[in-house]
Amino acid sequence: MSMPPLRPPPGMRPPHLRAPKAKRRVTPGAWRLPSWRAALPGWRWPISFKAGLPPWGARWLWGLVPVTLAIAGGILAGRLILPATAEQRLKAALVEAGFADAQVTVRHAGWGWLEAGVRLQPGLEADTALVTFAGLVPWGHPARLALTGVSLDAGHLDGQALARLTDLPIDHVDIGSAQLIHGDWSMPLALHATLDHRAGDGVEAGAWQGQAVMEPAAGWPALAVTVSLTRTADGPALRLVAAPGATPMVSGTVAAGPKGTAKAELTVTDLRVRDWGGPISAHLVAQGGGDRWTVSATAETPNAHLALEGAKPWTGIQGTGIQATMPAAPWGITLRARGVGTWSGEGLLTVAGTAEGGALAVTVAAEGMTAPELPLMAAFLNGGGNLTPEGDGAWRLDLTRAAQAGGRLRDGQGTPVSLGWDPGADGHLVMTWRGGLGKDRRGHAEAQGALVGRLGPSAAPLIAGGTTGLHIAADWDAGGLSALEASAASVEAPVLLGGRLEGAHLSAGFDRANRANPWQLTLDGGRVAGTMLPPLALAVTLSGDPAATLTLAGQARGLGTPLTLRLSGHWTGVEKRGEAAAVLEPLTLSNVPDLSRLLPGAGLAGPIQGLGTVVGRAHLSWEQGHLTGSGEVRADAVSLAGPSLAIDGLKGAVALDGLFPLHSPPAQHIEAKAVRAALALEDVGLDFQLADGRVLLQGGDLAWAGGHVHLSPEEGGGFSATVAEVDLAQALPAWAAAGYTLQGKLAGRLLGRFDGMAPVLAYGGLQAEAPGHIGYADTTGAGVPVVLNPDHNGQVALVTRALADYDYQALTLEPKGPILTDPRARLLLRGVNPGFYGGYPVDLDLELDAGDLSATGASERRQ
Repeated sequence: MSMPPLRPPPGMRPPHLRAPKAKRRVTPGAWRLPSWRAALPGWRWPISFKAGLPPWGARWLWGLVPVTLAIAGGILAGRLILPATAEQRLKAALVEAGFADAQVTVRHAGWGWLEAGVRLQPGLEADTALVTFAGLVPWGHPARLALTGVSLDAGHLDGQALARLTDLPIDHVDIGSAQLIHGDWSMPLALHATLDHRAGDGVEAGAWQGQAVMEPAAGWPALAVTVSLTRTADGPALRLVAAPGATPMVSGTVAAGPKGTAKAELTVTDLRVRDWGGPISAHLVAQGGGDRWTVSATAETPNAHLALEGAKPWTGIQGTGIQATMPAAPWGITLRARGVGTWSGEGLLTVAGTAEGGALAVTVAAEGMTAPELPLMAAFLNGGGNLTPEGDGAWRLDLTRAAQAGGRLRDGQGTPVSLGWDPGADGHLVMTWRGGLGKDRRGHAEAQGALVGRLGPSAAPLIAGGTTGLHIAADWDAGGLSALEASAASVEAPVLLGGRLEGAHLSAGFDRANRANPWQLTLDGGRVAGTMLPPLALAVTLSGDPAATLTLAGQARGLGTPLTLRLSGHWTGVEKRGEAAAVLEPLTLSNVPDLSRLLPGAGLAGPIQGLGTVVGRAHLSWEQGHLTGSGEVRADAVSLAGPSLAIDGLKGAVALDGLFPLHSPPAQHIEAKAVRAALALEDVGLDFQLADGRVLLQGGDLAWAGGHVHLSPEEGGGFSATVAEVDLAQALPAWAAAGYTLQGKLAGRLLGRFDGMAPVLAYGGLQAEAPGHIGYADTTGAGVPVVLNPDHNGQVALVTRALADYDYQALTLEPKGPILTDPRARLLLRGVNPGFYGGYPVDLDLELDAGDLSATGASERRQ
């Protein structure tokens, strides 16, 4: 079904439609626009703009078109003309306020505002200044000023600058960020300040007042203060007063003086800084101008008293105590620290200007520093160099002289430790970095010189070593060390069992991108030597990540001997503990052509042949800041034969619980069937302990010269030997071998000690148990051989004749010296020879040596 089209009722039409054939009345004489429709027949507006307008509205609608075009043209012209005009007018206002060197660079301008870079004078400028004016045009009286990137150069500001600030034609200022500058260095400040300018003709005319909040650095609290800048009789004065309820409390003044000088005074109380245990109070006074100034300050912290002194020009200091001598300089500052409470010690930091302008000469010295936070006690530090700013927040440190650091370990014994760096004549240590301590920090270091370290007293260190020809290059960033390369032409250091590494070549590298093994260190080409170790060629590799796990692998092979030591170890960074081991593979002595080369420090004459097997191990561990060592040496059925030493049936094990120096638990036991050196010993059994590299004899028994010797410990690490039933003829084997008849038994007590590993007799004697006889087959003495050493005895011929047929009533033998290698003895005799000196008593005092006490020695001397 279809519907008829909708039509309006008869007599009605839509209000926007004109009745057909309707004609407009034209008022006679009225002006009207030419009809453009006539020029475009058939063209119609798609939308009627005159809908609902009164008859006169259409005429006004067409009149707005030129007005709109005029406004747009005015705006465009303003954007083109206003910046240059506003720049000239703002600069003129600043010059009128007293800033004759003011510079303004307008970047954008609009109706009633502009954005520009402003420089009031050298040392006082802002990167961005947003100025709002009271009127529509960007000149006239500025109402508000918002600044960001404010730079204050302490080297150019003076008291007159404060005076000129009071004349600035601005009502209100907001400051968003700032930085302090001196020469080539700068310190950024997070600063938020709001200041209002007072007008009028009174004392407060031109004064600025407002609030400011400063954040000096990360970890420091915000400093909230009330700020006022006023005129006084002596000039302008800047005052800081702590804001109500603010912590810390900050107050101070900066007042201008005559001839471009100023004086500043600042007091801070109840300042609390992150990682410090309590409140800090400080007071600072500075005065002077650009050519001459002084500054002094004190600060009290829970752990230290600080005192700062500075001046321009600077007279320098003369080194006494911890001070380092420094010559006069354009300017200089010293900071002294003295520990209080749980901290102790003294420190000195010196910073001085140089002739190079921006470079700073820096020295640091400290001694006796002890604090719970420090890993060492009684720590010391000294060094110095040049610190140079390189622009854009970059710095360079050149270490120009030797530096040293150290202290005492917290190991219960206060063991000394030190590490020193010496650049030498051709060396250097250079560090460059930028970004401060923020996330954008990065740096690079290069070094060439020598590194020396020591553990233990300087006179007798437990560990001492170092490098020569050391080259290091390293890079780091906010994530820590990123790359490192190092090499050393020669490395000297102690190793296990008292040995020492000499002449080794070192190469090391670090690459953070290698997550599995970022560290690689290789040590080779070195030679290990010592009294307990034969010459060894060492080659080791250390790889891994110190924060996770480091692995040590390598070996040491004998030079000219079949000895092999396997080296291994690891370090766990999370637990901060590590260990290293050296294992002596079973050594068959019959495979060694000359065993004297295995103990080069023992002084044994070779060649020495041997039988049996020797094994051993050594172990080092580091845990909770303590280095400990252990080891074991085991001999099984060992026999040695050489020109001056013969050992048969040696067996036993020696356990070690310390390696630097050698130390063992008590009651170590070894035994041997026979030991033939300068003296001939049988059935030897010894109980002992190693302590600080010395042998402490704890007991033992042995047979000598047909008698028995019992050994016992004595106070002070010595020992005593109780001797019984010793045959005189066997005690003087060289005499018996020469044909002398010696009768008598000896007994007594001897005292001695161990010099390293060698026993040394020092006191005591053996006495004959009864009268006896010394004689020769030819009692006349004509053919009696001379056994005494004429270098030690006088009138040897007469003594020899007396001993040809000598009846002694008393005899004392006093052995002394290193009894196994070079024994000495004093022989005291009281008796008669019936055929000598008319039968009168003859007392003899004779000096015996190894030639008398050893048959081998006497035979060699007689020849």
